[in-house]
Amino acid sequence: MAYYDVLLRKIPRIKHFLDNDSNSIIYHYTKPEKLLNILCDNSLRFSNVLYLNDKEEVAYSYRLIVRLIEENHDLNKNLFDKIESHFKNKYRHIVDGNGDLVNKLEYFTTSFSSDGDNLTLWNNYAKGKNYTGYNIGFDKKKLVNDLSEKGFLPIYGCVVYDRKKQIQIINGIFKKWNNKFEKASKAKKNNKVKLFNIMFELIDILNIVSIFFKNSQFKDEKEYRIVVVNAFGVSGSRPAKIVEKNGLFVPYIEYEFDKGTVNSINIGPTFNESIFFTSTNRMLLNFGYQDIEVRRSKIPLRY
Repeated sequence: MAYYDVLLRKIPRIKHFLDNDSNSIIYHYTKPEKLLNILCDNSLRFSNVLYLNDKEEVAYSYRLIVRLIEENHDLNKNLFDKIESHFKNKYRHIVDGNGDLVNKLEYFTTSFSSDGDNLTLWNNYAKGKNYTGYNIGFDKKKLVNDLSEKGFLPIYGCVVYDRKKQIQIINGIFKKWNNKFEKASKAKKNNKVKLFNIMFELIDILNIVSIFFKNSQFKDEKEYRIVVVNAFGVSGSRPAKIVEKNGLFVPYIEYEFDKGTVNSINIGPTFNESIFFTSTNRMLLNFGYQDIEVRRSKIPLRY
């Protein structure tokens, strides 16, 4: 079992918060030209979470972690001064362009939604009556199993938008690792290596969990994320590629998925739905997806 999966299971209810097995199909929304590339190459891109389009999205969790450390005076200072410094440094790196990245571990993610016909997400792709968005419905279990078999060690779950739940999760993590650190500190044989391991384990779990937190204003997206971890510059790690997005140079990892993981192709709201439907079916035949169902949005389109 993957290290991070074991780590998540060490914390009561975390796995349940992220994934309670209620989502059998997850939907990856995209533009028509990108849909073509994805199906032509059977490939999804996992982008480095530090360079997502909205830097405030990344900084949101870091600010929350730091604030909760500052408010909790019962935490072990030897441990949590270092944890606070780590996340302040990451925040400065993203928001201000200052600070060093002290950890070579990089986190890559690609986004889905648990909702296959979501007006908020369709609106990101609609450009008048002659242009619409698409999504790919993936069988979640098949996709996760395929990722695991190919050595990606996925961490997956629904994004948590509820601020109270986010605070509950972080405080639960703080309490558990604070107790572990204090117990190890008071042991007759004070093992410095063990104390360092506890600290880095705590940093790892906070880094992972923070990727699944977003501001509640985005809750209508019903986002579902899959995250993979990669060690930059370390022998045996996956080489990252670079793509330009809105002027940013974004590292990404390419994942070639099995065709059997695709459940459906869904077309966004459009006036000319018949021609979109027939052209999509023809395109799928070209790439060997002849058994995949094509569905049309049930949302009425108005201009």
